[in-house]
This record gives sequence, C-alpha cells and structure tokens, in this order.
Amino acid sequence: MTSPKIAVLVLVALLATGCRGVTTATPKPSPETSTTGHAPATFAVELLLGTFSSRPSPGTSAPGPSARPSAPGSSARPGPSSSAPESSPSHAPRPSPSASSSSAPSSGSWAWCTSAALGMQNTSDGYDLYNNEWNSAEAGPQTICGNSGADWQVTSTQGRTDPTSVKTYPSVQKNYPNEAVGQFTKMTSSYAESMPSSGDFEAAYDIWLNGLSKEVMFWVDNHGQAPAGTKKATVTFGGLSWNLYATGDGYWAFVLNHNASSGTVDLLAGLRYLQSTGALSASDQLWQVNFGWEICSTLNQPEVFRVTSYSLASS
Repeated sequence: MTSPKIAVLVLVALLATGCRGVTTATPKPSPETSTTGHAPATFAVELLLGTFSSRPSPGTSAPGPSARPSAPGSSARPGPSSSAPESSPSHAPRPSPSASSSSAPSSGSWAWCTSAALGMQNTSDGYDLYNNEWNSAEAGPQTICGNSGADWQVTSTQGRTDPTSVKTYPSVQKNYPNEAVGQFTKMTSSYAESMPSSGDFEAAYDIWLNGLSKEVMFWVDNHGQAPAGTKKATVTFGGLSWNLYATGDGYWAFVLNHNASSGTVDLLAGLRYLQSTGALSASDQLWQVNFGWEICSTLNQPEVFRVTSYSLASS
C-alpha cells in the first residue's frame, strides 16, 4: 500500500507543474518561466496530512477556496474545495444550475475570514471560497474574507521571491459530480472584480476536467502575465474575441483580447470549441469551475483583490 508520505509527494509533484505563464500576460499558470499553478485538491492533501477538519456551516460562509487543484500539466490549479467527485455514471443527471448570485454591496464587515493557507468556507449561495496559497514554498501572507460567492475579497502580499511565479489562486469555486461535457446545454458566468493597478497577476476562470487531467482557463483581466504554451488560434464566442494558447500536455488558456473587470463569459462555448478541434471529447468529465486571481507579485505590498458580483449557471 502506498504510504501517505509517497502520496503527498505525488500530489506535490503534480502541483509543481502548474504555474504556466510568463511575466507578461499569464493566466493562472505562470509563464514558461514560472513553475506553478494553483493548489489542487486541497481536500486530498488535508486528508493525507491529517489536517482535514469539518468545514464551517454555509451560513458563515465567506471567501475561501478558489483554487481547486492545480492542473496537471498546465499550472497546478484548483484544489478541490471539499471533495471532488470520483467518477459518476454516464447516466447521472445533469448538474442543476449552479446557484447564481447577483451583485453584492460592499461590506463593512465579513461573515468569515481566514489567513490559513488552504482555508476554505462553504457559502450560503452554494459556492466554496478558497484561500488557496498552493505554492507554500514562495507564498507570502494572504487573508480571505467574504459573505458569499458574490461578495468577498483577499488581501495578499506577494513577491518576496521570484516575482514571475504564481504563488496563490484565491477563488470562488463550484464542484461538479463528474458530468460528461457532452451532457451540458448551458454554462455561463458573470463576474465583477477589481484588483491593484501595479503588480503581476490576472483574473481568470479555471476549469478542471477528468480530475486534474485537463485544465481550461479563461483570462478576463490581465496585469503583467503571459500564458504558457504557444498561441494556436483566435476564436470568437459569446460576442467576445479570445486568443487561444495551449501547451500540448492538457492545458489550454483562452485569453480575452482586452481587459474586462466585469462581464459575462460563455464557458460552454469555449469547451465546445475545444471539442471541435479534438482537444476535448464529449465524454470528458467536468470536475470543477473556479474564478479568482493567479497572483505572482504585489511588489511585496499588501494589496486588495475584490469580487462584488458573481454567478454561474449550468444545465
């Protein structure tokens, strides 16, 4: 039987392949020069290390998870916020529309806060908030606070070491029961976020399929990052134009051709495009959808990243 120590090393090895971006426009993963991605399966890591504890009840939810696992070959990202479904039968019912939340007013106080590297909270509107400081070797202090999936923020201080590597991926996430991509008829998301004017980071969606085997990102607001891989095409869907990058090892990034701190993204249209090229198949299993920031550097100063509206609807 594999020892916990070996299992942990395997997970860490997977996460380390993550940060694929370069320092000039990179999404989650940090560029070719960086070597990280976000924290993947936090639940699995906590379980192996014996640090797993029951999550707070949704009522006290606040930002917490975002990261799910790091993508295996593209930038370690998400780390399942609670637990990632194993495999679900092909006849499993389609996931019900992810609860959506509209714009939330600025809050003078938070229902929940944590500075724990992998701190996570279930929210009353059906999401997980995840601090996701997956790159523990380089990450600086970070605190996440929130009231719901549509109202949360993170204060992060990064850049003490390599300013080009992704240190954290604080995010709001939604887990799926491994539904086949081909069964979905809709998957759209709207967001409104703000981030500092100086530093190295980008706001992006991070979708994981087949566990941590395949990762698809949608960069919507980029400050100083460059996606990993090479540009493969320019495509248009949902009324927006995207530059598609790929690494050839299970990572794809759709980079919006302009920065948008708010908007609506047709995530399913992007997945369907990858299906049309043979990169994905209808049988690939959706595991998790995340939205947050891949933070490489805040110039070693505490900076605030804020979400004031978020919704995810799928069927």
